[in-house]
Amino acid sequence: MKDKFNLWWGVAGIMSILVAAIHILAGTPEIMVPLAKIEMPAVIFAIMDVMWNQVSLLLIIVGLALLFAAKRGAQSMDMVLFINVIYAGIAIIFMIAGLFYLQSLWPMPQWILFGLIALVAQIGWHKQKGRVH
Repeated sequence: MKDKFNLWWGVAGIMSILVAAIHILAGTPEIMVPLAKIEMPAVIFAIMDVMWNQVSLLLIIVGLALLFAAKRGAQSMDMVLFINVIYAGIAIIFMIAGLFYLQSLWPMPQWILFGLIALVAQIGWHKQKGRVH
């Protein structure tokens, strides 16, 4: 499998881009539009807007990076592992915040999406390494 297209990484890349679309198209009206209506210092809203757009950029760039990695194969193993750590970390942050602030994982189910992308990409990592057939 070392010289073949890594389908798992390709799927993970598409998943990340789809999550970006959900984030932008569904999340913006659900989260950012109501926040814009709350009276708060402009700098606070500006910071939230920057963070919102950083997540959009992260999701798109990581999706493209995973698609690129899928084509390059073994040369991209370190990058994919790095991405998996980031996405697994984001999933954990959502889980901790949900449990701490809301006493439930379900009001913020984004952890499922980030965890699934990391899982799919990690399966591809192990296939690339030759550990899974």
